[in-house]
Amino acid sequence: MRKIRENLRTYGGLVAMCTLTAPGEELGLARDREQCTHPEGVRCSGRKFGCRVVPAAAELWNRESRGWWRELNRRAKQRADRAVKRLGQEYKGGLLMYEWELQRRGVWHLHFVLGMETPVERAWAFEYVAALRELGPSCCYGFVDAKPLHSPQPAQRASGYLSKYLAKWKEDGSMEVTEKVLAAGRTLLNYISRNLTAESGITMRVLRDVRLAWAWREGYIPAQVLDAFDLMHALCLLERFSAPPRAP
Repeated sequence: MRKIRENLRTYGGLVAMCTLTAPGEELGLARDREQCTHPEGVRCSGRKFGCRVVPAAAELWNRESRGWWRELNRRAKQRADRAVKRLGQEYKGGLLMYEWELQRRGVWHLHFVLGMETPVERAWAFEYVAALRELGPSCCYGFVDAKPLHSPQPAQRASGYLSKYLAKWKEDGSMEVTEKVLAAGRTLLNYISRNLTAESGITMRVLRDVRLAWAWREGYIPAQVLDAFDLMHALCLLERFSAPPRAP
């Protein structure tokens, strides 16, 4: 959650958060009719009725979907890069981040965030989404929600939306991870553009170092756990995270 918030805060501009879904029954993700609770003739819906994909089909798609996404993203990015270059602009990618979410029907889908602050970023984003829509079925993907391209939002708002899929507050004030995190195991749940992490300096490794720096400062662990430079860097970040926000 911290990685998402800090990196999108570093970007700071307007973004579009779009969605890429798994396919429907037309590409083999048949519904498990024994799990359906709605009357016959009513369209299945995981959200409304708890309908789920046949377990074997869901397992296969979930296992292969990461590889299919890498290929789809590569091809769509190439097309967007070329389109922007034809406009006389040199721009290599406005995909700021993406995050996997487990749908109620039992398969994963993607939320992806595109930079929309400048004209060249917007041109790249529209071309990228158009390519996803055209090429998606050939890579076993389904619907692409492009409406957010027409109503971009502040990056900070998008970070809050994406963070809620990772953890939630309980009534007693404690926090617990969501079903999505538990289902993913050690699978990568989100990706942040290297251009952003290079600017912000915030990666998972750095955040782990900050946690260790806090533990050292509180006297729980010895200083030798971290390299001296890494410890100094982590302590600086810890102070930044702990400082109250500046008044506007």
